[in-house]
Amino acid sequence: MISSQAQLPLRSPLAPLPTASRLPAATPKRFNAGHPHWRQGLQLMSQRDWAGAAKAFTRATHLAPKDALYWVNLANAERQAGAPDRAEAAARRALKLQPDDRLALQVLGDSLASQHRYGESIEIFAQLEATGALEPEAMVQQAAMLQSLHRPRESMDVLLRALAVKPHLLRGHALLADACRDLGLKREAVECMKTVLALDPGNLEALSHLSFEKRHLCDWGDLQVDIDRIAEELVSSPPGMARVAAVFGLLSLPLDPALHLVAAQGEAAAVAWNATPLPAVRPQERALPAGRKPRIGWLSYDFREHPVSQLLVELLEQIDRQRFEVVLYSSGPDDASPLRRRVEAAADRFVDLRGSSDGQAAAQVRADGIDILIDLMGHTRGHRLGVLAARPAPVQVSFLGYPGSTGANFIDYLIGDPLVTPTDLAPHFSEKLAQMPLTFQPNGRWRPLPQPMSRAQAGLPEVAFVMCAFNHTYKILPEAFDSWCQVMREVPNAVLWLKETNPQLHDNVRREAQLRGVDADRIVLAKVVSYADHFSRLALADVFVDTWPYNAHTTAADALWAGVPVVTLYGNSFASRVAASVLNAAGMAELAFGSVEEYRCAIQALALEPDLAAGYKRQLNEQRNTLRLFDSSRYTREFEALLARMWAQWQSGRAPDHLIAA
Repeated sequence: MISSQAQLPLRSPLAPLPTASRLPAATPKRFNAGHPHWRQGLQLMSQRDWAGAAKAFTRATHLAPKDALYWVNLANAERQAGAPDRAEAAARRALKLQPDDRLALQVLGDSLASQHRYGESIEIFAQLEATGALEPEAMVQQAAMLQSLHRPRESMDVLLRALAVKPHLLRGHALLADACRDLGLKREAVECMKTVLALDPGNLEALSHLSFEKRHLCDWGDLQVDIDRIAEELVSSPPGMARVAAVFGLLSLPLDPALHLVAAQGEAAAVAWNATPLPAVRPQERALPAGRKPRIGWLSYDFREHPVSQLLVELLEQIDRQRFEVVLYSSGPDDASPLRRRVEAAADRFVDLRGSSDGQAAAQVRADGIDILIDLMGHTRGHRLGVLAARPAPVQVSFLGYPGSTGANFIDYLIGDPLVTPTDLAPHFSEKLAQMPLTFQPNGRWRPLPQPMSRAQAGLPEVAFVMCAFNHTYKILPEAFDSWCQVMREVPNAVLWLKETNPQLHDNVRREAQLRGVDADRIVLAKVVSYADHFSRLALADVFVDTWPYNAHTTAADALWAGVPVVTLYGNSFASRVAASVLNAAGMAELAFGSVEEYRCAIQALALEPDLAAGYKRQLNEQRNTLRLFDSSRYTREFEALLARMWAQWQSGRAPDHLIAA
């Protein structure tokens, strides 16, 4: 979920899905260009009938099996037809005949990338460069694969070589921004995105990404200008055409919820355009064979040491195997962590999708007989929405990983609750709303208990009212910072405790505090510590002060577990109402407010009335093991009931509809 870390799509902004469409049709050596098969293949390619073109080129290869160029064009057509495995085979045939054929190498690299075989793809693109051909577009593709494998330094090296040859490659500069970001060079990432925007001033993706990178640094210069421009672009985009690869980054901007939906729909439409739907499940297949339970598939990149798995693991372990089967589909890395092993053990089957294209993965889900497929990613890094776009399961659901609508017409339900997804906000979701009765967020009692730690050990003053704001800095906007600084002006011993997400933000944060009349020394930055120490340190705060319109999610539950009350401001979007949902489940709904003034006054009241703050901390510490928020057994039973309602709806032949909590 609902992670404290920024989640951007694995695909870089401005990057098309890996494609060989830009490759020219090769001119055959043995056949005149007017040969019927060749002419037919060209005509079908011009009509974007890739499957037909592949058939025509296949006939040509039968007539001239030793002509490498025919195999290259067959590979290109198969790649575009959504058959990367056949494209790979054709490209390899071409390379057997002509080992250094540049077109064949590029198609092969693209085909391997489509199958998420990034390591092999990198080797092929390196081989292409080794031929002496400095093909900047292919080098950029190689850099994209290195980014996918979290090798930003190598990606940067390749990009710098490519941009030295062709400096106006937009995608190259965008990927360079990604590499800089992953290396902690946030300012440099901002400059790279400014270059992209200078090359293409109307590019909505670049504008969105630039704004997101600046917010990581708490660089709020021109923020309102950026927001206004993004809103204007979204409003003026034709339906389904608003391309914003960093859709996730927009969730932390105060945009109209309708515009968030527009952005999500544009991205989902692009995913669907590249997918080949599987045949629909037939009505006679609605009844399961005797003795077979509904199979629930869960799709994620984050079955590892990650907030999604932390939140989910107890739910997976406790699902009643007399009622459901659990199959996990992992598209991300195996970090060999104890949490990864625990998640694997919680499944009836654990399937590694690395090396499978979206089409191949969808075919496997269908062959596995999955009845309800739950996507845990949405528009976040490493997502595989292309698998769901093929419609492999009768019921498809968005849950936990993305706090908003996917905008996808191939996802039936979004799991929320009466607070994060009330029915009056239903027009802002493409999915039908499926409500858990209390909170959508699974928790449990897996978090470490805080251990004794002094404020001095945490770098805090011993006598101070500590306002903790451990949300990621991209969530902090000037209005929230104004409120915190106003409290500090009126409460002399108050300090603001921020998470040091990167060292480059120090000057900006301290300057912003001084501009608001607060001494920079009253801003304390918390460095990264171990997971267990994080909770011991967190318990030292007097209050957790939330951000908006993107609230604390997992982080809010962490604070409550550590015995720290959370004060939040709720809005009119999913992301802006999660902390209110979490507080409600903890029996502290009174700490969620609807106006900035109420929010600020509540923080100030806790600062000026030490007994009030102490009372909340005592209540949380004494009731930690009895709060509904952390009752995973009860949550699991309620979740099972919601799945049963979805399945009954489908089995009855009725279209998906809102499933409202009692």
